[in-house]
Amino acid sequence: MNRLEFSPSFARLLAGLVACILVAALSTPFYWGLPGAAGENGPLEWTQEALLLVAVVFSGAAAAALRGAERMAAFFATLLYLVFLFRELELPEIGPVTTYLGSEAFRWHEALVLAALVLPYALLRRRHGRALIAYGLSFKGWPFALAALCVGIGALFDGAPSLAGVLHLGTFLEETAELVAYAILAAAAGWVLAGVHGGEAVDGVSRDPLGCGAARS
Repeated sequence: MNRLEFSPSFARLLAGLVACILVAALSTPFYWGLPGAAGENGPLEWTQEALLLVAVVFSGAAAAALRGAERMAAFFATLLYLVFLFRELELPEIGPVTTYLGSEAFRWHEALVLAALVLPYALLRRRHGRALIAYGLSFKGWPFALAALCVGIGALFDGAPSLAGVLHLGTFLEETAELVAYAILAAAAGWVLAGVHGGEAVDGVSRDPLGCGAARS
């Protein structure tokens, strides 16, 4: 699972990206107001959807190029990002397609399609199960754990739009936490894809596909 490991260069890159995301998110209430920034179809949700779309494209492209357990992990990640994307989409119901995407029936059909994709694939590639479990229990996939933590933090504010007497503050914090999570996922997917096509390895484990590490003579 070497191509799904993340070097210190990625950590520095991610820290800068998250800092920029937080500064941009915290500035949105000054331009849209707290209700507009935190509301449905606001700037935070638009950016979430864009980041998830990037994650889907990058992760899908990486899955097509990877092999073995790495391909399996990237394939499952791509499906997960698609689920997140459809969950975040808030389309106006102006026709049969958009009405269907917002319906309860779509959620059931989505679950059935996922089961039809995941179960046979997992069965055919069950030999990679141990490698996936070992990877999941290790710290090598720490960006995904960090993204899950951010989603969990956002969930703490779900259903509590007001916080400390400030209307919409809870929703704003929820959307900001989710935004950071999706930025992490998009960055991780891009890093893996860059590593696949760059093919640069350091000590056979840590990679620097974007050339962000220290120059070596």
